[in-house]
Amino acid sequence: MAREVLGLGKQLAAEATCPLCLDLFAQPVLTACGHSFCGQCLEGVLGDPPRRAACPQCRAAVEPGSLRPNRSLGAMAGLARALEEVAARPLCPEHGELLALFCEPCAAPLCALCQDGPGHRQHRVRPADEAARELRETLQSNLLFLQKQKEKLKPKGDQKTDDLLMTVVSEAQRVRDTFEELQQFLKEQEKIFLAQLERMSQELLEKSHEYSSRVSERDSLLDTVIAQIEEKRDQPVVEFLMDVGKILSSCEAAKAPIPEPVSPELQRSVESLSEMSQLIVDMVAKFKVNLQKQIDSEKETVMLDPETASPHLTLSEDYKTIRLGGGKQNLPDTSKRFTGSPSVLGSRGFTSGRHYWELEVGKGNSWAVGVALESVQRKESLSLAMGKIWALRLDWDDQYRALRMPPVLLEVREELHRIRVHLDYEAGRVTFYNAESMTQILQFEATFTEKVFPYFWLWSRETHIQLCD
Repeated sequence: MAREVLGLGKQLAAEATCPLCLDLFAQPVLTACGHSFCGQCLEGVLGDPPRRAACPQCRAAVEPGSLRPNRSLGAMAGLARALEEVAARPLCPEHGELLALFCEPCAAPLCALCQDGPGHRQHRVRPADEAARELRETLQSNLLFLQKQKEKLKPKGDQKTDDLLMTVVSEAQRVRDTFEELQQFLKEQEKIFLAQLERMSQELLEKSHEYSSRVSERDSLLDTVIAQIEEKRDQPVVEFLMDVGKILSSCEAAKAPIPEPVSPELQRSVESLSEMSQLIVDMVAKFKVNLQKQIDSEKETVMLDPETASPHLTLSEDYKTIRLGGGKQNLPDTSKRFTGSPSVLGSRGFTSGRHYWELEVGKGNSWAVGVALESVQRKESLSLAMGKIWALRLDWDDQYRALRMPPVLLEVREELHRIRVHLDYEAGRVTFYNAESMTQILQFEATFTEKVFPYFWLWSRETHIQLCD
């Protein structure tokens, strides 16, 4: 029915169309020759001021005062315009009727035939115009409320971000200034201490040169005195006694001890500087250790728990390295031990805080590292335990994957050798980094409600996993 009405509307619109502007009549007027035009269109033909003109359709003379309003044609044009507006409204895709109704439970427009169908017969149905009017008011009310919320929320968010950014910038500058002051202080102390060592070195060289000169002079004196004695001892008595006293004086001078090259005072000065140097070395080493310890407060020393290790895995004596053994070991099958997969846990679990540990993997594949819940399945296969494991895995095809169900392929551009696993318990994050470049590889989001342990899986004899200190 709606399509038939719309078809009649098109015919009506064709009859109610002005031949000049080709649009529906607007305030149409009738000429003496019986033709109708929009009043404004015919005014353009008659000119300003109006004058006699030819009818645009039959070329008969049209006098300005002869025009009469064609009200019935104007009403027909209004009706055609209303039908066009109805025709512009969407039709029911199933029945081809106008969507003039609205089903409230389904929140969907309907036609009259849809209303009688089994899907909407028991629903509350209202006229579409009435429902649209009320829903527009509801949307407008929501719009005003949300706009107010946005005005309140945005400044707070921006202010909080600005405050945090200012804190970060301030801390960065404070750290930069502190390290610059420390570097300047160390440079000054280095300069002072090196100057003392340089002076001591110069004094030792001078003493060494002085001692060498005295030894050389004594050697020459000894040669002279020995030659004089050898010549004097066989001379006649009177000639022998004439200058023997001079030779005896030379003998005494030649027998006098040569002073030591390093005096006790100089030796004590060198020893004191050496002790100070050792003190500086020890203090700097201790400072580095303490500073690193304070900065790296999240770093954990992880060891493997042999009671959880699969019988197929071999652990090193220090519980730091995992390898796949040559066969299944005869180990007690306790509730803690993995028997369904070649897995092992760390010896210490976490129930709060931020922690990280690092490990190295060999050149082979078929390994996985990450974290697992204390309640992880230990007697089932790895696929059945994945719901409680968050790990990074290198598969047999040398592809890195996020260990979930199903595993997700990762785009890792560099081969991984040293990996950092970071656990943020409260935030529920497990993040993996390439420890050599500190590039993030993977991050899991989770909610932890029980103890979380470091987790390791290995299924290749060509590689190993080694925990770093």
